[in-house]
Amino acid sequence: MGVYQRSERWMVYYHVNGKRHDKSFGRGELAQAKAQVFDKAVREALEHGQPIPDPALVTAPVQVVKTVSLNNEPSSQVLGQQPTGMTLSDLGARYLDHMRASGRTDNHIRNIERLLANKFIPVLGDKPVNSMTYQGDMVPFILHFQGISDKTKKERSQVTINKYCDYLNFMFHFGIANDFTKVNPLKNWKKAKTQPREMKLTLDDAKKIMACAEPHLKWAMEVCFNIGARPGESELLALKWEHVDFNAATVRIYATKTKTYRIVPINPIFLKRMEQVRATSQSGFIIEYNGKPVSRIVKSFRNACTRAGISYPTRMYDLRHLFATTLLRKGADLAAVSKMMGHSTVKLTADTYYHYMEGEKERAVRLLPELLAS
Repeated sequence: MGVYQRSERWMVYYHVNGKRHDKSFGRGELAQAKAQVFDKAVREALEHGQPIPDPALVTAPVQVVKTVSLNNEPSSQVLGQQPTGMTLSDLGARYLDHMRASGRTDNHIRNIERLLANKFIPVLGDKPVNSMTYQGDMVPFILHFQGISDKTKKERSQVTINKYCDYLNFMFHFGIANDFTKVNPLKNWKKAKTQPREMKLTLDDAKKIMACAEPHLKWAMEVCFNIGARPGESELLALKWEHVDFNAATVRIYATKTKTYRIVPINPIFLKRMEQVRATSQSGFIIEYNGKPVSRIVKSFRNACTRAGISYPTRMYDLRHLFATTLLRKGADLAAVSKMMGHSTVKLTADTYYHYMEGEKERAVRLLPELLAS
């Protein structure tokens, strides 16, 4: 057992029952001190036959000394001990375990895990959460993400920034509720209002995209539009032929977002299309490519949009919206559409889609009888 460095991170390795364990404490002097304290605690625990201590609860105060400028004049005062306690990475690890224990979807957990590793910790630093403040840490964090994305080369939307802050806010609340930390540096944050995303995709443009799409994407778009499934691995790409009842002309969709099943009727014309495709299917999944299940279609959809000359922002998810708005514009019952969408309430469906129902208010007032003064 002992302390070592890997990629500038301070690590501790030890063996329990013949199995090696490696624990990272981050970078910097505080991380080094915590690694040394933990290493000593592990040695003492093994020596006395006691359980290995929890590395997340290790604290190691580090004295901040005076710094001296080139002209030998003091440039700072002795500040005493740095704040100690659970670091952001340790709190994040605990929060991820909590989400796993709570039955959250693997996709959601992986998303939070990637954000922690690639965005939150690199920008905020792996420092003790108790040392973070709104003005000192969270305001610079928000301003940073209001800039241009390295990936898309475009300015991040306020929706994305709100989502990042929401995730961190949940994490900080979790830390306080479980006595891991004492402060929520986002306590004074107020979520910025955002404009609803405008859905521009039309049926004609969807046909243009399909004309430029690869066969598996073309079929995926057809299925998505006809049953209103959420695209991606949560619903559309998880569908198997066993979920389709060809006698009853229905498909049973499991929504990982709401953890509920819903039954969606299938249009008779599209049901025949499904029977044709099933006859040549090899994987058992409704959407497949070269006889194998498909895990992602985002890139192929984006490429098809480019080839079709679609210049406005659109996503595969817009086909689900098109399913709902098309039905509502043609007079479908709002409650029925809500059930097929898998929404928790009819109000949610109405709030999301009612403004697409052109002429409904005008049609409603024409139903009033005359009220004439005698």
